[in-house]
Amino acid sequence: MGKRDGRAGNETAEERRGTVVLLMTPWRAFPRYLCAACDCLGVSKECDYFGLKYQNAKGEELWLNLRNPIERQTGGGVAPLRFALRVKFWVPPHLLLQEATRHQFYLHSRLELVESKLKVADWGSVARLVALIAQADGGDYDALSPPHALYSQCCHIQPAEPCEPKPQDFLLRIVQQHKEIKGMKASTAEYWLLKEISNLDAFGQEMFHSKFGYNGVSMIGVGPHGITVYRNQDEETQNIPYTAIQSATSQRRMFHLVYLSLDGEETSLDFKLDSSQSASGLYRAITEKHAFYSCETVRSAVTAQFIRDLKIFDLFLVGSFYVLSLFLFIQLGTIISIFNEDSTLGKKYVFDIRRTCREVYDNARRALYCEAATIALPEENEILDRHACGECENPKCKESRECLARLLDAMLCRICMDRSLDTALFPCGHAVACLDCARRCERCPLCRADIDYCRTIYLPIELTHIDKHNPKLLSETIEPVFSKPLTDEIKDKRILDTEASVNSNI
Repeated sequence: MGKRDGRAGNETAEERRGTVVLLMTPWRAFPRYLCAACDCLGVSKECDYFGLKYQNAKGEELWLNLRNPIERQTGGGVAPLRFALRVKFWVPPHLLLQEATRHQFYLHSRLELVESKLKVADWGSVARLVALIAQADGGDYDALSPPHALYSQCCHIQPAEPCEPKPQDFLLRIVQQHKEIKGMKASTAEYWLLKEISNLDAFGQEMFHSKFGYNGVSMIGVGPHGITVYRNQDEETQNIPYTAIQSATSQRRMFHLVYLSLDGEETSLDFKLDSSQSASGLYRAITEKHAFYSCETVRSAVTAQFIRDLKIFDLFLVGSFYVLSLFLFIQLGTIISIFNEDSTLGKKYVFDIRRTCREVYDNARRALYCEAATIALPEENEILDRHACGECENPKCKESRECLARLLDAMLCRICMDRSLDTALFPCGHAVACLDCARRCERCPLCRADIDYCRTIYLPIELTHIDKHNPKLLSETIEPVFSKPLTDEIKDKRILDTEASVNSNI
């Protein structure tokens, strides 16, 4: 059992046999609870993709709003309360910067595939996904001990209807697919599985079911691009983009949507859900996913929207006359506080979203860069000594040493061959010099184009080279400090040259 401090005040997170245990204060709620759980799993830089889920009394899975007190949402319940860490906002795998985050995405996508919440196109795609899962969980195919238990566990993955009957040689197809990816690392198999499911139409959709089948609508999916309305099996699904939505409201179990059809006419859709909490969850999902995927930033109109929960006043309005008379002053102040917008009594925030997709990616990339910038990189001779093989004449070792030497030389300035390559010349865009040498150039050394200005570039940490004679840490990046713009320096130099030539002619 490993315990890690979540650094969220009194709350802590610890991991017990693969399960993250959060120690919370039930009458309070903080987004830091989620950060504590993600930090325990190593995904703290990208925790905005995740959320906490719980089950209400009817067995419905709902997202926990960490801006509101937990006890009000869960209805009290018997301690300890169980919450499931789930992916709330799905993005393609190439946007995930941490390998631990991709692993969590893989685990949740595998769970949705096995539970048939996410369906693929055909049986060929199913066989390919099962092979990737087997490679990620069990490694290469072993004929002496084939992973039949894993295959049978993944046989719950079904293609979307309508589809062809299950092939008789389906197991052989899985084995063949598994053999073809021999040698693939587990992290690579997880990446390609996420890449496969990111191309599905239902990728990233949150489903809201209805047992009533109101207006022929059986299910509504809220995804990255809009709303998908699933009707009876004989009818086609309907896609409503976020740009076509005019308004969305929920009242008790009813959800009302007004949108523009393809003809530009205003159309309404009414959908009856199983509970009022599901209707509120549908309204919340549409607003949060639209803000996350389609907006540059989360507007204050979303973050500041709240309602008043009048249930907290029941405690003051029930009881004997003696209790009422004793707390008359408290009751009066509580009721008056309803009309005061600055009061926190009974305030219940509707939405729980802090950043958009672009902001999450930028913040995570910036945080990882700053974290890696504090790590001291070894010098060139240390790298060569670490990988030196002595007098080894193995062709592979010799080729590796030559490749490493060429790579280190490629990161040096092409002019002085001494300092790191850290400047790009514009408008040609070539990166061939360090900042000091670029200041002295009027034309690009590579294409001979005139230089208008130059910019400092930041190479990946793994490719950043250290100066031979002046080793520096990456955190000590060179900032371009110009007494004048580079264009002004070039102009001044050309004017001086012209004046000198004129004076010589005179």
